[in-house]
Amino acid sequence: MATGRIYLDNAATSFPKPPEVYDAMMRYARDIGASPGRGQYAESRAGAAIIRRCREGLAKFLGNPAPNNIIFTLNTSDALNLAIKGVVRQAHLDAGFNSGRFGGRASIRLVTTSMDHNSVLRPFAALAEEGATVVHVPCDPRTGLVDLAAWREAITPENNSLATLAAINWVSNVTGTIQPVADAVSIARQMGVPTLVDVAQGLGHLAFDQHAIGADLVAFPGHKGLLGPQGTGGLSITPGFESRLATTREGGTGSIAEFDAQPATMPERFEAGSHNTMGIAGLAEGVAWLAARGIESIRAHELQLIERFLEACDRWDARDNMGGFQLIGPRDPALRVATFTLVHQLLSPSEVAALLEQQFGILARAGIHCAPLAHRTMGTLDHPQGRGGTRVSFGPFVTQADVASLIDALATIDQDARSLTKER
Repeated sequence: MATGRIYLDNAATSFPKPPEVYDAMMRYARDIGASPGRGQYAESRAGAAIIRRCREGLAKFLGNPAPNNIIFTLNTSDALNLAIKGVVRQAHLDAGFNSGRFGGRASIRLVTTSMDHNSVLRPFAALAEEGATVVHVPCDPRTGLVDLAAWREAITPENNSLATLAAINWVSNVTGTIQPVADAVSIARQMGVPTLVDVAQGLGHLAFDQHAIGADLVAFPGHKGLLGPQGTGGLSITPGFESRLATTREGGTGSIAEFDAQPATMPERFEAGSHNTMGIAGLAEGVAWLAARGIESIRAHELQLIERFLEACDRWDARDNMGGFQLIGPRDPALRVATFTLVHQLLSPSEVAALLEQQFGILARAGIHCAPLAHRTMGTLDHPQGRGGTRVSFGPFVTQADVASLIDALATIDQDARSLTKER
């Protein structure tokens, strides 16, 4: 990155990555290059070993006792589509029809929250067009926390019919809110409802244990908190749940090639086609880097940054309603990660983001962050100055000095905006 630039868009993708990530990708591209599982020669075996190492590292990191139940996908959206549509398709098959459209014959009910991302909202909406019922559970407009009583009510069987799937995101990509996923999953499990947890914004920032929580499906990105490259991600399937998940694509696997049916073995059942082995090589190193440092250490560093930024917000609040800025989401560091969205009473989100870059070299993201219902919940979908807000998000390489620079930049932007308004 150019000198003087401060990258604060880690909720979109982490940057920089550990040097080991870049080195592993280049080493694979230059020295190995072969397609894993497609040959018996050394390079193909080396590629397969890279994939196996990454799968095992991810299983340990996620708390899944079955490494072969870690399914590599293109990204989190791809993993969520596999989870959502795989569960619904299996419900079709179990009901004894294979039409791919409901035609009034199925009772498909999908539950999620008003803080979820379009990666869940849009697959749900597509299935609603085919006749599924979709329920968006409300969340608190101050903190973004899900209403667990409403969650329980949404999952409660209707007409003796269970919800088909309950999906919740662990951490909001808008407010940084940490949802009580263990409680939400427990409620669903009590009623026999399958659960899907989207950990896109929390994994690599906080400790997560799929086995302890009891989530059936966990979708994750490789390129955010896990510090791997874009084009990587996966779905972690709790052992035994694979039988309740239909395939959504079929193809070559390099194994059991004499049959035209997709193999039933894991992970081949859900991994059709060639892997992004170069990306997976980088992802393996990102996971190893986090494991070596310990997620507790990563979280402790992030909490220091969170507290520094929230202290500035509190000072601004006490003086003049945080200047012209309003921070949305929880003020308790224990309830959030270092993802902050701000709105300004005089400037649009895009104007704030442009000023941060042009005047201070700080990179932030403006808009609704692919989470329109989250912004509607927080009252920022149709803000007078522009839709959404300006988001800054920290990663493990962000420093106290970077946060101080951000605080000073926001204060200057606010001061200049107020002065300009007075001159008019």
